[in-house]
Amino acid sequence: FIDTPDKLFFILVFSFCFCYNKNTGRDLKLKRFCSGFFCLLFFACMFMTGCGETQDSKADDFAVMFANAGRCDAIIVRAQGKFYMIDTGLKESAPKVLRALDCMQVDKLTAVFLTHTHKDHIGGLAAVAQRYEIGCVYAAEISHNKKDGSNAITELTAELGLHLRRLKAGEAVKAGDSLRFEVIGPLEYNEEDDNDNSLVLSLWVNGRRLLFAGDMQFAEEKSLMRGSVPLSADVLKVGNHGNPDATGDSFAAAVSPELAFITTDTQQDKNSANERVVA
Repeated sequence: FIDTPDKLFFILVFSFCFCYNKNTGRDLKLKRFCSGFFCLLFFACMFMTGCGETQDSKADDFAVMFANAGRCDAIIVRAQGKFYMIDTGLKESAPKVLRALDCMQVDKLTAVFLTHTHKDHIGGLAAVAQRYEIGCVYAAEISHNKKDGSNAITELTAELGLHLRRLKAGEAVKAGDSLRFEVIGPLEYNEEDDNDNSLVLSLWVNGRRLLFAGDMQFAEEKSLMRGSVPLSADVLKVGNHGNPDATGDSFAAAVSPELAFITTDTQQDKNSANERVVA
């Protein structure tokens, strides 16, 4: 991932994770790391310019932490001095998520993106909101409602007194002077499983692209490919915890990431980090 003298990428690992590195071959290689107390993966990227150019160091301030707090998603992004979250984990995993936020020295969250309504993605929001000021919560405009017509994200944010803004494909949320979260999915409503209504985000950082897939499964992957959505990315947060119902071969080939991360607990879900996905 260190390809030129003017770009330096530090990968600091403190946890149990699954990582795909294309430079070691086409196969997904499994790499296991353990931390002593609270499992998390810290993936930090610091961009440095050379050739006599000068650039505001704050513009290069970027890091991503994948907090492995069980079979759930809780991702922390630091961009130009501001902090963002993509999902907040389970209610039960909140202590580990809060420790991850403390580790990143978060003082305020500019935004929290909730990819869909499932509890392993929104369950920790109450604990996070109790500890930190949250500027805005973002969620997909396309979202599964309960039988009574209510929506779990709408209800939760209202209960916590948080501002909620719904996003649709093609929109973007600014993250500093030169960065923005681009919404590439969902494109169509899936009534069978809200995993396939996941908010899918793309983030460009100094010519590198990160793709956050939420719990997107085959149906949403196919809809993005049918819609000719550009999918190629350098870093992929693998959809649906690496389960066999996600990350189809065609989708994986279209993304072709240098690095891919699976957020899961294989003791809890032995089907996650599935052999087909890591192969």
